[in-house]
Amino acid sequence: MSIRLWKSHRGGRNTERFLISAACLLSICTGFSTVPIAAQEAPARIAVVNLDVVIAQSPAGKDLQDKLTKFQEVTQATGEAKTNAARELQQQIVNGANSLSEDRLADLQKQLEDAQIDLRRFRDDKQREGEKMQEEGLKMIEQQLEPVFTQIRDEGGYDLILNNVPGVVVMVGPRVEITGEVIERLTSATRTDGG
Repeated sequence: MSIRLWKSHRGGRNTERFLISAACLLSICTGFSTVPIAAQEAPARIAVVNLDVVIAQSPAGKDLQDKLTKFQEVTQATGEAKTNAARELQQQIVNGANSLSEDRLADLQKQLEDAQIDLRRFRDDKQREGEKMQEEGLKMIEQQLEPVFTQIRDEGGYDLILNNVPGVVVMVGPRVEITGEVIERLTSATRTDGG
């Protein structure tokens, strides 16, 4: 049966228009699809990395940890010396409460207040200094990580790389875990850069 014959049997001009429209629509839909269907439906590739482990095991992370530990040791020793000096002043005030003159007690009290203020200021300053040191070190590591992540993303064809943190990633299989690879590449990049 030709279209003309079928038209005469099934409803005339409207059916003919419908068939022509359907044929055109089908040719348009199949003609414009330049991306293969398999590529359109490919699942997203995801990788997971534990940034805390990467930072702790990277050369720059180890250097930062050593630097922060030394800073903390020096700060703690200095802070203890300042605390001991304030305690000694306080003990002199207690011991001399009945035997020292009022002027001498007032002088010791003033020294104690100054020592306590100095100690609080020292602690605040050192806390800010340590936080700044840590922030700058982490920024440097972040700059080192960026090209490593870009390379891994491009080579692995990953659409998404997640940090393995509680509440975001519940479970990780070995196929998507790339922490070891990131550490290896970061260490290798650091060696070739002369770090």
